[in-house]
Amino acid sequence: MMKMAHVRLGVLATLTAISLIACATESEVLVSTTSTIAVATTLAESSTTVAAEPSFSATLGEPITDYDDPVDIAVRNNEMLQSDGQAYIAERSGKIFELVTDGTKGSQVLNISDLTIAKGEQGLLGLAFTPDGSGAYVNYTNLAGDTVIASFLIADDGTFDKTSQNIIATIKQPYPNHNGGDIMIDTEGALYIFMGDGGFANDPDRYALDITSPLGKIWKFSPVDGRWNNGEAWAVGLRNPWRASLDPVTNDLWIADVGQDHWEEINVVPFDQVQGVSFGWSAREGTHEFNADQKTLHETFTAVEPVYEYEHVDNNCSISGGVVYRGSQVPVTGTWYIFSDYCTGKVQALCIDDQRKNCGVIDLGIVEKSVGIVADAQGEVWVLSQNGLIVPIITS
Repeated sequence: MMKMAHVRLGVLATLTAISLIACATESEVLVSTTSTIAVATTLAESSTTVAAEPSFSATLGEPITDYDDPVDIAVRNNEMLQSDGQAYIAERSGKIFELVTDGTKGSQVLNISDLTIAKGEQGLLGLAFTPDGSGAYVNYTNLAGDTVIASFLIADDGTFDKTSQNIIATIKQPYPNHNGGDIMIDTEGALYIFMGDGGFANDPDRYALDITSPLGKIWKFSPVDGRWNNGEAWAVGLRNPWRASLDPVTNDLWIADVGQDHWEEINVVPFDQVQGVSFGWSAREGTHEFNADQKTLHETFTAVEPVYEYEHVDNNCSISGGVVYRGSQVPVTGTWYIFSDYCTGKVQALCIDDQRKNCGVIDLGIVEKSVGIVADAQGEVWVLSQNGLIVPIITS
């Protein structure tokens, strides 16, 4: 089984041209927390043992401020570092900083604000590191609004050498929204880019299931004889996978895909089974039929059904993924995937069993304008807010 060298997360929202995810009413309260969170759900019994009941005793901690539109956290592993690695946090304006273990902002290591503009759903969107920590990869939209995948060398002091930028690919974006933004790397050095369907609404150009287009895909770039190939469709049928993550324990890939007008969805599939699957869009929105003319094309792939979906009711509008909690600060039994909704700000944890079936959802609190939930070098989880703060998941 191929292992990913780096765990990262994502979903960019799609419902407005003036914010990263979707419109939400301003409130004086940025964060609310719950006092006690726990759930017990009985799993299958065998003839000799009873599986432990899943539980997750978590809540939201105090927010860390002084950020400007944080969108991503990535971990750089380095053989020279005598630690679990160094986490970095990216701001959509084009700046990247070291992330201190207490959540405060460290030294700036890169500024490409002259190469991108943070507006609507555009800007610096994703960050990842080479397996050996010698270089970094970024996903950003350029001044023309097109997606750029680029690499940078990292100096001994941890700063990125801006002059070393190597543009691996520039992907034309037909509209200013649904850019996706996430990026992953496997141990063989291949890149997996999580691309939105190109934007507007309803997949108007039917890109998501068209394997000749990188839009609406997990698009894979492979190094060949020291150069990058042109990429290939690794999986299809995505609308806007703004954040995705790999569970370091199970090697399951999680994708929270932003829906159109009615349904938000969470998908999970073993990474070694991802190639050739369709996540459904735009033949389906979640588990529901959408563009009928895409049904036959969708059925030519191996279909993946969401493990969880929720409706646009009670101000829900846009899912922000998401990571399985694998830290040590919160007592946990079982597998819990943390996600949120941009419009409500509600942060929740989804339980899944050994068969990757939904076994319950619990509420953790509220973070306004939540745009992503990501893990640091210690596996501890942070909720990122477009309001300029990050909020830790802590024990209740």
